[in-house]
Amino acid sequence: MAKPSLAEMISSAAAADGPSAVRELTVAHSAIDPCGLRETNFDMMDLVADGLNNVARHIRPFTVVAWAWRRGLKLCEGQQKPDVLALEDFVSRIEVIFAWSNFLAKPNAELPGRQALSPIIGASEYTFGGAKWHDFNKVRRNSTALSAPINYGPGLRSMGWLVRNAVDARVQVPSPQAEAALDAFEARISDRLDHPAFSVFGTVTVTAEEAKAWADGWSIDSLTEEERRFAARSLYGDLATPSRGKGIGYLLRAANAVGNTDVSEVRKALSGEMDGFAPDGDTLEVAVRWKALQHRQLFRLAVESLLAWILDKLSDGPMETEGLAGQFLAEAGVDPGMTAGEGLLDAVHRDEPISGAVQAITSALAHPQRAGLATAIARALALSIANAPDKQQSYDRDDRLPLAKAARQANARRDEAAASLARHAIEAWALAQHVYWAVGRGLQDARRGGKTILRLKVVVDEGGWTVLPGRGRLSPNPTPDRIQTALSLAAECAST
Repeated sequence: MAKPSLAEMISSAAAADGPSAVRELTVAHSAIDPCGLRETNFDMMDLVADGLNNVARHIRPFTVVAWAWRRGLKLCEGQQKPDVLALEDFVSRIEVIFAWSNFLAKPNAELPGRQALSPIIGASEYTFGGAKWHDFNKVRRNSTALSAPINYGPGLRSMGWLVRNAVDARVQVPSPQAEAALDAFEARISDRLDHPAFSVFGTVTVTAEEAKAWADGWSIDSLTEEERRFAARSLYGDLATPSRGKGIGYLLRAANAVGNTDVSEVRKALSGEMDGFAPDGDTLEVAVRWKALQHRQLFRLAVESLLAWILDKLSDGPMETEGLAGQFLAEAGVDPGMTAGEGLLDAVHRDEPISGAVQAITSALAHPQRAGLATAIARALALSIANAPDKQQSYDRDDRLPLAKAARQANARRDEAAASLARHAIEAWALAQHVYWAVGRGLQDARRGGKTILRLKVVVDEGGWTVLPGRGRLSPNPTPDRIQTALSLAAECAST
């Protein structure tokens, strides 16, 4: 049922003789990046793994999209000017057939968009054309499409598979270096190139039988040697950016030292937790960047977990900051008579393992009563602050709470009572950050007239901080840091 417009509501109210029942208000909630800290983490990832994200873990989707553009441009030969809309539609069609085909052969194929494609996957045939296809394609373009910004889209350009056309920025052209990989791929799928789905613009129909028959030729596991070679050059070879080449190169050294590709073990090595693995003079800078990223990741997790702890406490009723600080110190086992330095900041050694601090928080969050969470948060904050840089970095923004800034604020309270630092962490780092970003993003949504999402979880009321109804329990997770993506791509680059 469509929502009534403002004019309709005014008209209805003017004509009403008395009160009437209205539909229950349904509000979508969001717990993504509740304190606005994650963008800094992504910026830091760009210093060691630029061009990657946490989704684009396979080589073949890059090949498919780049080839689709090349094939579409070939179909445009002889035209005075390429039909951009027809080109985009053709590329989208190839993307969908590729995913459909792979899901039919392997339902758990690691590709984005399975749920969105479920109506097509369950159909005996599908027509790519008309209003139904147009509406579906419009929805998927920026969400579940392979070339969507959250999937393989950014990497297609940053990893050198595609470049923008100088005449029309909407048109993308395969890079010359990728041509051999695309030639080899085309040879693998030569059995279907005469089908209208691969050879003409406009409306075409594909059957499920055809889609399934095509699966083996372009499955994500059937890479050609040329695809592997180009992907390796782009990931960590001569075509990689200097930062990515060094960052992924050091990561692969860590994986080699570990002896496997277990993400948690490789992350420990990058965090300086593995005996016998240390940077040399050539890799010291990139090693420092990887370790700094892990400390920032820990700080982000600790602050979000502090917000989760606060919301849990407020579920029993409003509380003032003073009361929250006292309860936090009590649960963390900190004597309120101690200074902030004695009770909090100096409670850990700066060389303690980052992985242990992360595990302590995640284990406490998983406990039904979240036993030990305050202690884990206090230790994680102290460890990240102990390893903060001396000054703010180029990627830092004040409204994203730089670690150097938090460390200055914490150390300025070192000789004050522990409650002073606890109050500041609760009010400035967790609550103020949350309110600032939740309200700001809500205003952005309102201006754009798009999403209607309630991100704000807490407000100040007469009794103090008060939680808003309807929210789920906040359960922060460590932010993926592209290590899995890098290891997956590197493994596929290796020749079989």
